[in-house]
Amino acid sequence: MNKKIYVEPPWKIPSGYREQLSRPPDGYEFLVSQTFSERTITPASKLSFSYSALNRLEGMIPIYLIKPYLERFKNIPEGIDLTYSIAHLVFRKEPWVVELETVANFTGASQKFLKKYGGLIERVLASKYCKKIIFFNDVGMKSVLQNLDCSKFEHKMERANLAVCKKDFTKSFTGKSIKLLFVNSANNLGYFDLKGGKEVLEAFTILKKKYDNIELVIRSDIPQPLKKEYEGMENIRFIETVVTRELLEREYQSADIYLAPGYTTPIWAILDAMSCELPVVATDVWCTSELVEDNITGLLIEKSEVFSNYPESLSWNTFSPQFWRTIQTVDTKVPQQLANKIGMLIENEELRRRMGKAGRHEIEKGKFSIDERNRRLKKIFDEATLRKE
Repeated sequence: MNKKIYVEPPWKIPSGYREQLSRPPDGYEFLVSQTFSERTITPASKLSFSYSALNRLEGMIPIYLIKPYLERFKNIPEGIDLTYSIAHLVFRKEPWVVELETVANFTGASQKFLKKYGGLIERVLASKYCKKIIFFNDVGMKSVLQNLDCSKFEHKMERANLAVCKKDFTKSFTGKSIKLLFVNSANNLGYFDLKGGKEVLEAFTILKKKYDNIELVIRSDIPQPLKKEYEGMENIRFIETVVTRELLEREYQSADIYLAPGYTTPIWAILDAMSCELPVVATDVWCTSELVEDNITGLLIEKSEVFSNYPESLSWNTFSPQFWRTIQTVDTKVPQQLANKIGMLIENEELRRRMGKAGRHEIEKGKFSIDERNRRLKKIFDEATLRKE
């Protein structure tokens, strides 16, 4: 009989997790229920102001700590062997594991709350109920080690890369125009600047002066002034509406190069691009270099110098007012670097194909495969469910 793992999301289940949760490790099954917060936050996330308000709220109260604390009396389904928390603490007296991207998952982006409640977080992680602390990137683990006293729970810390399912398709190459693809979240509106949308448009302007066989597809909400400035440019297609997963996959599968020159790492988008055999050109920030191996599965460019106090971890500052004001100004070096790297791939078809195949291999049989993630999770779940209290 399979052991039952209760999946508890923070607010809503990240879309990338849904695919993984449909393929549990051998001997286990995931039980996922839609929470009240998920039912309310999902429609609200379609409005850009709702996320802006949430970011402002992060600086006022530790919302990512308050919610799980209020849920300490929550009744979970019967017959559960283990609770699997996505990005938050569990205060209930039951065996649980947590998967994190960064230490900021505990309190939000404000450093002051991490300092204030750090002792509480350490006690909860050191408790007998917390069985494992899972990280899908090294920098996230480093952010916890640097900001908390981990002496009583460091032995619980484990790595398990995120993964996406392999795609059953054959990559076709028309030999006509080369399609560049930039995808922003359909849920988190208002993040065009954060994800490097301006840099993409400026790089494309540079490239158009040299190449006439390229096109750019942007799946994102776009600030209206920018849209008016660029919508008349030849060979740019904007997709601002929410599209089905199937239609979005067609865009990925028909593209030639994926672009991610932002200030954060779009983890799921990069993995999706790799699964569709696309070389990735991305900014070397946060954990991007853990996903994109420079000169192997893609090309990395240096981060912007405009933000002098660049956040080396997503623990704090990332969504501060200063940060948002600063990224309104594009560092001209970034679009030029981006254009140069894209140009290398435009001119070298063999390089494009080789990098694309290398990325797809990592998804299908390598470190970002469902099989490899499940191998790691099975070990973690086995140890967590067998350990005596």
